[in-house]
Amino acid sequence: MSQTATQPESANSDWRSLCRARRIDPAEVEMVASRYMAYRTYMKDHGGGLPLTGWFRFYRQEKASESGAQGGGVVSDCSATGEAIEQNVLTDPQGFLEILRLQLATQHST
Repeated sequence: MSQTATQPESANSDWRSLCRARRIDPAEVEMVASRYMAYRTYMKDHGGGLPLTGWFRFYRQEKASESGAQGGGVVSDCSATGEAIEQNVLTDPQGFLEILRLQLATQHST
């Protein structure tokens, strides 16, 4: 990804550094961030929606309810669906939310 003048490389690497330190997949953070941004875009014209903390709580509950039903496994540690193999949103929700906030501030600030 190319950096803009308002988005220096160091700001982009901060959330990625936290991912490495906490063993959280940055791709999972980006996937969840894109889902939140899609939600906010949709809700902009439909009443505003939930703030990040409330949305994340709901998202985490949905993921937890789905995790038991997906017992088929993943071939060769590869997920064709784009879903993370180890879902850090469930295993480290507070750490994940902290990184998600930083990623959103870095990538989606105006």
